[in-house]
Formats: sequence, C-alpha cells, structure tokens
Amino acid sequence: MFNKVLFPVIMTEYMNQMIDCLGGLTHGEVEEVLLFHVQSVSEVAAGIVNRQYDERLMERWVSTLRSSGIKADYQIVIGIPWIEIVDVAEKGDFSFIFMGSHGNSFLDRMLLGSVTENVVHHSRKPVFVYKIQKDTEKSSPFCVNIFGKILYTTDFSETSKKCIPYIEKMLNPLNQGLIILHVQDMRNLKHVSPEKMEEFNRIDLERLDQLKKHFEEKGFKRVMSLLSSGYSIPEILNYARSEEVTIIVMGRKGKSNIKEMLLGGVAETIVHKATVPVFLVEEDKK
Repeated sequence: MFNKVLFPVIMTEYMNQMIDCLGGLTHGEVEEVLLFHVQSVSEVAAGIVNRQYDERLMERWVSTLRSSGIKADYQIVIGIPWIEIVDVAEKGDFSFIFMGSHGNSFLDRMLLGSVTENVVHHSRKPVFVYKIQKDTEKSSPFCVNIFGKILYTTDFSETSKKCIPYIEKMLNPLNQGLIILHVQDMRNLKHVSPEKMEEFNRIDLERLDQLKKHFEEKGFKRVMSLLSSGYSIPEILNYARSEEVTIIVMGRKGKSNIKEMLLGGVAETIVHKATVPVFLVEEDKK
C-alpha cells in the first residue's frame, strides 16, 4: 500500500529538505520512488529551461534516495505540470503522490496552488502533502518520526473509511499514537433540537468506540477517540496543535460534497492551514 510513490519535483530551494523527508519514510514500507519533473510548456517556449541542469539535479536526488535503501528513478517531460502529474499517477501503479506545501499565507497558496492544489483536487490517488519548513535548512522535525502521533479525522463517510488501511500501515503497535476525531459540524446542526443532538452524540460515540476497538484489535496500544462539536476546520486545527500530532489523515470529501465545494473544502483548507503534513485519501470519482 505504501510501496511505490510518485514524487512530482518542483524546482525550489526546499527540494533537499523534501528528499530527506521522503527518505525517512522507508520504515513506512516505501520501497520505490519516481521523481517526476514537468518542464512547463511556456517556460520551454521561452527558452528558460536547461534540461541538462535539471537532469543533473534529478540524478543527485535519485542517488540520495538510493542511499536510503529506496529504489529510485526519474523522468522529465514537457507539458502542463498538474495535468501531467495526475495523468502519470493515474496510469502508474503508485500508492500515493508526495508533494510539498509552503504554508498558509495567500502568497504561498498562489506559488504552490497552481500545482499542488490542482493535483489534490483532481487526483484519484491519495496525496501526501508535506509542510515545508522555511525557518531551517534541515529536514522537518516531523520527518524524524512523521507517523509518531496520527490525527485521523472522520465523518464516517465511505471516503473516511478508506483512510483506515493507510493508517494501519503508518502505525507501529508499540510506540505510536492515534487520535480518532469526529467533529459534529454546527453548520449542519445549528437548528437540531437538544433531544436529537443527544441521539447524534450517542450514535457518534458508538461509531468512535468501534473504530477505537478496531485499531486496538490490530495490536495498537495508544488509541484515543474524541467527539467534538463546532466548526470542522478550527476544531481539527486546534486538536492538531494541542495534541502535538505529527500528521493529519483525512478523506478529501465527505458526505456534504456540494457544501464542501461551495465552502472551499474542509480538507483543502486543512492542507493550507495545518503546520504538519496532511495525508489525503481521495473519494472515488466515476
């Protein structure tokens, strides 16, 4: 499930940091990585790309990954970056796409959004969004133990359920933690009667308990379930910060797809605002 990764290479000063982090995922059963660089059609037409220089960089990064015990190779193509990335991910037998995010400011979203946002929005493959650390030349501290404390946010939808096998691959039964969080979003429940809310609480607590027992039966010891009410985005971000989680795992769309599109998408917003990596499992697209 984690054995083969597509790593779209965007030439930035943070590439070495991302390569180091990806190399640290070997304990998560990553065995093979394809570094995939798309030279933009417009840049090629303007004559501002140097293929030989790009190839030298790719060869160096491939060598770094191989030294970590990962089977690595690279490919360079010309096209529209996000379209080529989604296309090669769709055609290849990749477990997930590994991409970077610069942060949560508007400028960062503009710089990264043209590629990562489109890949997140259109890809059928899970997307691992690594949060680039700007204030250090070293790898993110989360790469040391990136699956050390996982926050799994669920709305009990089919897409959320598809996160479970990936979490099982991330977890080590002995020394890692898992928090299962369900937020009762008050956008949808603000007119619900107290009696109905009490019923929802009972049902959701039972569902959370079932999920907790599922992971415990798999041998995982440090599992905690939480039920919260409020607004999904701040609640998820607050728990991620207060519990000092190392990664957030969630489905990209849940039950209210149309509402999520109108509101910009809970998962997409979490990608922008979270300070830790986010692993998104996509919904099935027909």
